[in-house]
Amino acid sequence: MGSGNLALGNVFGSNIFNMILLVVGQIFATRHILSNVSPTHITTAATGMLLSGIAALSIITPHPAPSFLGAGLDTWLIAVLYILIMYLLPGAKEEGELEAAAASEARQAEPTTSLSVVWMKFAVSAAAILVAGWFLSKAADEIAMITGLGETFIGSTLLAASTSLPELTVSIFTARMGAYDLTVGNVLGSNIFNMTILLISDLFQAGSTPILSLGSTGQAVSALVGLVLSGIVIVALTLPKRAVKWKFNWEMWLLLAGYLLGLYLIYLAG
Repeated sequence: MGSGNLALGNVFGSNIFNMILLVVGQIFATRHILSNVSPTHITTAATGMLLSGIAALSIITPHPAPSFLGAGLDTWLIAVLYILIMYLLPGAKEEGELEAAAASEARQAEPTTSLSVVWMKFAVSAAAILVAGWFLSKAADEIAMITGLGETFIGSTLLAASTSLPELTVSIFTARMGAYDLTVGNVLGSNIFNMTILLISDLFQAGSTPILSLGSTGQAVSALVGLVLSGIVIVALTLPKRAVKWKFNWEMWLLLAGYLLGLYLIYLAG
């Protein structure tokens, strides 16, 4: 489609929208989510900050990154760092084990289903998401042109929220179930995986200019907003475990305020 800013807006917008899923999950949780999870999630949140920072720096750099095998070196760097951090750092491995344990508990609470049926459901669901994503992208492109709001803002809001609906469902389900490590892992893990989509978009986008070099100022703002929201989560996770008087503690209000302020700044930046 050639809508580079729409693709970037979808990635960065999904990352900041996903952080609000922690707030949504808190509505359905019986305890405070960020006070009842393992500190190993800090690794994932810090990785998200690192990758977002690289993307933002690449966007605001006046000279495009060199190309390599059909994509910019910046998107290759993001993808390689993602793989290295997730598989080499002990914290990331421990977090994966925690999420697997939480998922196992969820499966044990449900009736067993044959493996072939599970794979069939997975294939059908994945195909539906791919088809829906294609139509959503076309619709978002048309909305951006008709309303004049621009690809950056539409990609960071409407398209990002639409493509994050699976994460919304998981966040609500796991929060109600009390699997808070899975709730947080779903959000933070999805965010860093989204950053690898930049490489895929870069490989398939029309033209020879690396996709991050096509990003508007609004895209850099969006990436930095995601970085700040991840920082809030890290601070909350590093604090000692404490009793929470209110259902929504300070970090939840900060995440919500940061998200709304971020959308306003993205709109102003264009």
